[in-house]
Amino acid sequence: MTTPTKQKPAPAAKLRGDIEGLRAIAVGTVLLYHIGVPAVSGGFIGVDIFFVISGFLITALLIREGEKTGRISILSFYARRARRLLPAATVVLIFTAIAGWLVMPESSHGDLATDVASATAYVVNWALAFRAVDYLAEDAAVSPLQHYWSLSVEEQYYVIWPLMIMLGLFVARRLGVRAKPLLFGTIGVVAAASLAYSVYFTAANPAKAYFFTTTRVWELAIGSLLAFAVVRLRVGITARAANIMAAAGLALIVYGTFFLDSTTPWPSAWALVPTVGAALIIGAGCRTEDTVVGRLLSLRPMTWLGGISYSVYLWHWPLLVLAAVQWPEIGLVAKLGIGALSIVLALGSRHLIEDPVRFHPVMARRAGVALAVGGAMMATSFAAAAMINSTVPELDLDAPVAGATVLIQDQSAKKWQVTDEPEKFYTTSGEVTPDPAVAIQDIPAYYADDCQVKPDDETVHEECVYGDRKGAKTMAMLGDSKMGQWFPALEDIAMREEWKLDLYLKSACSFTFAGPKDDCSAFGRNVIKHFEKNGAPDFAIISQGTGPIGELQTGMTEAVTALEKLGTQVILLADNPTPPEQKVYDCVAKNPDDYLECGFPIEGNKLGQGTEPLEDLRDETGVDYIDLNDWICPAGGEECPAVIDDTLIYRQGSHITASYARSLSPVLHRSLVALGAGDTPVEKITADQVAGTD
Repeated sequence: MTTPTKQKPAPAAKLRGDIEGLRAIAVGTVLLYHIGVPAVSGGFIGVDIFFVISGFLITALLIREGEKTGRISILSFYARRARRLLPAATVVLIFTAIAGWLVMPESSHGDLATDVASATAYVVNWALAFRAVDYLAEDAAVSPLQHYWSLSVEEQYYVIWPLMIMLGLFVARRLGVRAKPLLFGTIGVVAAASLAYSVYFTAANPAKAYFFTTTRVWELAIGSLLAFAVVRLRVGITARAANIMAAAGLALIVYGTFFLDSTTPWPSAWALVPTVGAALIIGAGCRTEDTVVGRLLSLRPMTWLGGISYSVYLWHWPLLVLAAVQWPEIGLVAKLGIGALSIVLALGSRHLIEDPVRFHPVMARRAGVALAVGGAMMATSFAAAAMINSTVPELDLDAPVAGATVLIQDQSAKKWQVTDEPEKFYTTSGEVTPDPAVAIQDIPAYYADDCQVKPDDETVHEECVYGDRKGAKTMAMLGDSKMGQWFPALEDIAMREEWKLDLYLKSACSFTFAGPKDDCSAFGRNVIKHFEKNGAPDFAIISQGTGPIGELQTGMTEAVTALEKLGTQVILLADNPTPPEQKVYDCVAKNPDDYLECGFPIEGNKLGQGTEPLEDLRDETGVDYIDLNDWICPAGGEECPAVIDDTLIYRQGSHITASYARSLSPVLHRSLVALGAGDTPVEKITADQVAGTD
């Protein structure tokens, strides 16, 4: 269905000054928004303007080719895209890969490699969408390649759209009908469906919706629909009407730029503001560019900036992100300077890289050559991603750690106490487990089994059973990820006691019957219904990372009471201290000669948002309570250390690493036995039972 690769390229359309000026507005709003200019609160709409422009221009080109030849050359189309997009995109990718590897913390290198590869393949929007809702990625650094998401959306659209046009031409010929109305109707249906889905999904999952292709297709489709209406617009409206259309379009864009902000649900129906605005301006220009708005947009400074808008867009974001990593306190003036630098680099890359490739006579004539060169560029970017990934250390899940057990004052004592001199065991330098670069991966094994219920899900996962699956007794873990962090210790204990270990964990949810999140209370009630139907556990251990107040406090009391009525022994486990804003593992990586720099004060520290409320719950219900915080922030010291006995304590947020949690197994085991939860004699629970050391 394609023409030979030697076919002459379709003639270029006349460059419209108003569209170049509209590009300048689009990139200018994005640039000022990312720099942080306060007045430009809705500058993110620039991307939406780009979508409409792209949909219009590319579809118009395909229509012209179809009308002239009766067919669409897919090879020629993608060759043109490769010549236009890949040279600058590849240079920026390689620059960002190298600079990011040098500047960004080691813990971000894995994500950097992923983003370089996915941006090269034009699927980074999907990687970002799922990272945005990944509960384990709350510490993830801002990606210096995040802006490639919009390029990915466009290229995914253009994988399908030319094929749809080809199919439309074929069907129209077979049915003996006109192709344009058929294609117009088809893309209209697609646009309407995408807009409806965008409204729905933005409300349901705004973090994902922002990056999803399916919530953005309608914006590109608006431009495509406009391309089908060029002739009607050219002869069907008056010059006066064109002036009114262009003015209304500019007014919508101005409104969006200065009056929308990050709290506006996006894209949803709100994205109609900039997209309709852009469509009105482009549509008016189909009748005449000699409108007031058209003349303003066609001014030389506007067309000049519009001509380099693609390169400016590529360069500005990695420069801003990497500068902020290197100089965290960077101010507005410096950011404006970086914005100016991105324009300078855009000029250089346009004249030295983009245009020489784009207009190279051989590549312009031979689609195969252009595609081969494009493939080589992409291969180079993939190689850069692979090289970064090769430097990321592997997580050693079997590394033996003593961790917290070195703090035991007298291991022969019936009741263990923390040593009076814990500072002796604070590691100050050297190798640590896990390596700080992969600390965020040192997570409980149940995540691999998808055994933490996600937000907005109320389903009880009955298959999440660990420990001794044939055990006569059962312990249940109830709460959020702060309960889940204790899984390595509790799994070890369950195996030693020959218990089943059942998980009823839900992201960011206390175990409750009531509270501000309906899905949390519904999940709590579903767990109790599950116990009533299938039998209640012998023991239930509960912890959380969010302090209950008001209705939530009452709901937790009701949930605990319901558990006790089923005959379950309920044990509350105190939350651990919360580090300050600085990521402890990144601090350790940056201070290899003095890990003490990464500790944080006990005095005045927010000892886990859940500690005091859980104490209140204990006092109200009379259930058992365990507090292991002296083994994390030893009371004899003045600070919570970053590393104890070569074991890194913290990973994402205020969560402790699986390695350190595992080292607390014997301490927690003894605490449970002291409460009657466990049959192992205390003297049989020794410090060397830590996984990998006994």
